[in-house]
Amino acid sequence: MHSGRRTGRPMTMIHELPPRETSGREMIARVNMQFKAAAFAALKILDNSEVDRVYCDYHDDFVVRKKVSGGVVYDFYQVKTKGKRNHLWTLAEIFALKKRGQKADAESLKAIADSFAGRLLVHTVNFGDVCGKVTLLTNIQFHDDVESLVKELQNCIITSSSGKIIADNFVNIFKLDSTLDKNVVLAWLKKLELEPGVQYIGSEPDDFVAAARAAIFKYSEIDLTHQEINEIAESLVSLVHRKSFAKVLTESTPYELDDIVGVGIDDMLSILSISRDVYQALLLGEDGSVIKSASIIQRKMKAAGASDSMIEYCSQQKVKWDLWLRNERHLIPEFDLNFILDRIQQVQTEWMSSGGSMSDLQGRIQALRSESLFSEKTPSLTQELVLGGILASMVRRKAQ
Repeated sequence: MHSGRRTGRPMTMIHELPPRETSGREMIARVNMQFKAAAFAALKILDNSEVDRVYCDYHDDFVVRKKVSGGVVYDFYQVKTKGKRNHLWTLAEIFALKKRGQKADAESLKAIADSFAGRLLVHTVNFGDVCGKVTLLTNIQFHDDVESLVKELQNCIITSSSGKIIADNFVNIFKLDSTLDKNVVLAWLKKLELEPGVQYIGSEPDDFVAAARAAIFKYSEIDLTHQEINEIAESLVSLVHRKSFAKVLTESTPYELDDIVGVGIDDMLSILSISRDVYQALLLGEDGSVIKSASIIQRKMKAAGASDSMIEYCSQQKVKWDLWLRNERHLIPEFDLNFILDRIQQVQTEWMSSGGSMSDLQGRIQALRSESLFSEKTPSLTQELVLGGILASMVRRKAQ
């Protein structure tokens, strides 16, 4: 045990001397940038269009799966960052190519295969037609000769010595059949893309939060408070972290792998505090902004004291109302329909202004149904449909 005996040397505090090395801290920062990039890509799932899953640290830093023409396409991403913002990625760093005197011997070709670009291009070989694109994503910029080379490859017009080294030796770089058609090689090389200057993966946390908020609004039309988006951003990066370090068993089924290393719609709904049942119920309706509507109903009904089962029930009634209105609006006289819609909106406004409790809502619906406009002129408009109409009015008003 240290005796605590004074040595006569002046006392030095821990922060007064630089540490021996900081590579571990720098590595953590770079990995965190990778997590941010994958987390941001996962937000596109909210768009409910092509992107349906993002794989974390599986085959590459992250992989985006898209549903296209009844099949799937995979986009592969590598994240490369530098702390020095004015650094430009060079040909040597990206392709392991020299500007002059580049050789095509076995050692040089192996270096190209092991380069950043080579590790991306191998996906075009391994996955063929289901590989959509391979992208190098970074927080800084590329040197002009790197961008020029990638543009050549994308245009399938190879004129530079660097481009010819890659295209002419592609089969040897990746140890392929020498009879491989040149056009196939060009089609694979065309898939290489650069994504420079990505600010949201930087060291400033506010950059990612701001980008995440904009993306959530773009893909789902949900506008969030500063506190809400901070919590969501943190949860999303933590989710990617867990998926990236999850243990993958060799006997895992494709479905299990999707869950172990992939981020899907269920994960995104959970982070947004939207139940899967509510989301699924609204998918059956005419509402194009499903995520936004689900969020509005979930938050408002929770605040009103509704249980999860009641929220799901209310969502189903909102969908039934949308379908009823679509079918009945051409059968009910326009004069009556406009008064019905206006009256429902009035009740919704009064309910919200009074505090919006569930018990109060039930009483207002029963009172509304007893009015002659509803009970006599539109007998098909049940209490359940009126509930759906009020919720539809609430969603429409909150969405404005």
